[in-house]
Amino acid sequence: MKLYDLSVIVTAHNCAQYLTSCLDSIKVALGEKFSQCEIVLINDSSTDATPDIFQAFAAGQNNVVCFDVAFKNIGTVRNFGVSQARGEYITMVDGDDQLQPESLVEIIEFLDHHQPDMLITKLTEIRGDIIPPSLPLLAKPITTTTAIKKYLIHQEFQAHFIGKFIKRSVLLRCKFPNYICYEDSFVFPELLKSCKKIYISPTGPYMYFKHGNTLSSDIDEEKIKLCKQGLDQMSLVLKEEYKFLQVCHWIEFINRNHLTISKWKDRHSIKQNIEDVDTLPFLLHPAIRISYKRKLIKVKKLIRSW
Repeated sequence: MKLYDLSVIVTAHNCAQYLTSCLDSIKVALGEKFSQCEIVLINDSSTDATPDIFQAFAAGQNNVVCFDVAFKNIGTVRNFGVSQARGEYITMVDGDDQLQPESLVEIIEFLDHHQPDMLITKLTEIRGDIIPPSLPLLAKPITTTTAIKKYLIHQEFQAHFIGKFIKRSVLLRCKFPNYICYEDSFVFPELLKSCKKIYISPTGPYMYFKHGNTLSSDIDEEKIKLCKQGLDQMSLVLKEEYKFLQVCHWIEFINRNHLTISKWKDRHSIKQNIEDVDTLPFLLHPAIRISYKRKLIKVKKLIRSW
């Protein structure tokens, strides 16, 4: 017997200046469904007022649980949150983002009626102070194969776990790696393959606020290596299926980081992913974006000296 329809996992590290707005938006998003949902608050190693804000929000609320951890690792934090959650479905919210008003009411009703393994909704990027109006959910079913292709093409959705609603029973089988970033890219292909019933909506409740530097945007060599491990895992999970679409991710990875990669002793395994591409079929493939066709030519030139 389920205890809650949905668990909302909120992770935060030193984001006190945004956290009150985030939590208030979740409460408003749940509306009349607030008591049917669980809110799991996880403070990881914050040195600002984050734990105090969490405790104040949880006070007197039986469906709000608070945890202070010192993992300093988002992959470990996410695994911990999933292990503590008691809802039939799980969604994740970063402590510096917000949800649209009343938006989770419709989503909970949808999940209860359709029982998908995963619902994928669109993220709305927010730059500045202008908040767009809330739009109704427009979810339609897609096959697992179509979902994987859409993910690999990277036009409609990416690997972020924000904005996605996943059955806890499915998520428990797909563990996050102990990464400081790119933990979502590592596990997402496996998650997609594990889901048999997937819905996707071109609208969604999640407002992703662009505040500047993030763990994944502030790139250093350690993070580049984590990204490479995520791509290796994708190749392991998806194997030869969708080969050209997977190659697009290697093209982007090399194009962005070639100066660093060119100094690695083990760079030849990365180089092989490009050298194995039959150029003409790749250029003629209808699912490959023109930008990647151009980048393949560029990357092939870049790796000649490796």
